Amino acid sequence: MPLIDNAQVQKFHFQGNSQQTLAGAAQGLKTFEVWRLHLTPGAEIPVFTYQGEVAAITMQGTGRIEVDGEPAEIRPDTTLVIPAGASRQIVNTGKEDLVLLLIRAQVPA
Repeated sequence: MPLIDNAQVQKFHFQGNSQQTLAGAAQGLKTFEVWRLHLTPGAEIPVFTYQGEVAAITMQGTGRIEVDGEPAEIRPDTTLVIPAGASRQIVNTGKEDLVLLLIRAQVPA
């Protein structure tokens, strides 16, 4: 049973933001991954599509997620379920970092 020290997990930086894969294939998971995403105030993630289902849990901050062009305002202690194949964009609309926990279905290569 691996215990993961999240502070030691590699962070990937892009456009002033960061993400970490807290648990995934490298830790032996076969059907899903757990990511932590940090967006600085005013930052956004460009529109993209992921072929697996995603649950996005807001841990800190406020923002907006557009799923297939439909906006949803997010705040702490809310979860948004995103269907497989849907386009999405995430924007930090608040004055503090937006922190999301993403549970993503793994998609076969």
